[in-house]
Formats: sequence, C-alpha cells, structure tokens
Amino acid sequence: MNDSKISVRYAKALFESALEKNILEKVKEDMEDVQRVAELAEFQHLLVNPVVRESDKIRLFEEVFGKRIQALTHSLLVLVIQNGREVFIPGIARNYIRQYMNHKGIRSAVFTSATPMGDELKDRVGKVIGEALKSPVDLVTGADEDLIGGFVLRIEDMQYDASVAASLKKVKKQLLK
Repeated sequence: MNDSKISVRYAKALFESALEKNILEKVKEDMEDVQRVAELAEFQHLLVNPVVRESDKIRLFEEVFGKRIQALTHSLLVLVIQNGREVFIPGIARNYIRQYMNHKGIRSAVFTSATPMGDELKDRVGKVIGEALKSPVDLVTGADEDLIGGFVLRIEDMQYDASVAASLKKVKKQLLK
C-alpha cells in the first residue's frame, strides 16, 4: 500500500467522523496546524527516527498541540503513531484539508507574480477568480522574480501563464525556428 492510499484512508475516516460529530471546521483547523508543524524538518526527523519510542512521539504531539486540538484529532494522531505510520501524518493532514474543501465546494488557486502582492490586491484577485469560477476560492499568493513581470495563475490542475518570462521564451523559440 503506498503513501497516498494510506493517507487518504486515514483522512477519509477522520473526515467522516468529523462530519458525523459536526466538527468539520475545527478538525480542519487542527489539520492545518498539524500540517504546518509536520512540515518542519526537525519534526519530520523525529517522526521517522526509529530510535524515538512511540510513547515519546505521542508525548511530543501532546506537548506541541496540548488541549488546542479536538479529541477526535488527538485520537487519530495517537492511532497513527501506535500503528507505526507517523510518516504519513503530513499526507493525512493534506488529504483531510482537500476533502474538506471538496465538501464545501472551495477551489484552490495559486497566484504567483513578479513582486509580492498586498492584501487589498489579493482580496480583489480572489474575488475576481471566485466570480469567474462561481465558487469560493482559497487563494495562495507568492512572488517569483524570475517571472520578470505578469503572473502565473494555477487553479487546481489548470495553469495560465501570463508572465513576461513565458512570453520571452515563446519569442526565443520562434526566432530559433
């Protein structure tokens, strides 16, 4: 069984339990916190280190998250660690968040521009994208100086590249022909 199947199964079980208990939003917030912490290199090293005992890993999660997370989230994390599958925790968090967004009809988009975007502009861009898609949008913005100007918009598996760098590549390709 590969990473994605294991992660999806745990995430699905957590999602269904959270839905049944009507705590989807709270568990999503927990999973966002877990994902942020689990992406730290030091934390990942502790999770996969076979020398660190199971009880120490559970205690580490309890110290990091304490009473801030839901009992359901805590139970899942303990179960995953007890089953020796703690390496899948970041994937479980990512898959839970994806299922939550699908359930709520929220689309994800990444907008990358040559310079950082202010909050006001981010809100306007998010609103325009949401209106075009006719659904709420979870917009993540970033900056990449290599674009020179313009932007790259990625909505789930579609990408629109309106950057100066892409235009220059097209011109170079045409000139080389």
